[in-house]
Amino acid sequence: MAIAKKPKLASVPGVDESKIQALINKGGSVAIREEEPAAAAGLCRLQLRLDAGLITRIDAVRKNRLVAPSRHAWLLEAIYEKLQREEGEEE
Repeated sequence: MAIAKKPKLASVPGVDESKIQALINKGGSVAIREEEPAAAAGLCRLQLRLDAGLITRIDAVRKNRLVAPSRHAWLLEAIYEKLQREEGEEE
């Protein structure tokens, strides 16, 4: 196996090698993740774990509508209805 010397960098006219090395050694800042639009609008993500049987029941009820809402929309509607009942009882 042949061993060769490290190749020398050819200098390019008009380019200051010290400025290039200074830029490389300067480094950069850590990327900052921007806020998601939903978080900025005051929405929070929520992970919900439901029993498969409960999801089946929800889907069956959703399909009985003329225009079946998404599960998300159906659950939001159910939450708002429950809040309306619960908050109505307190007043």
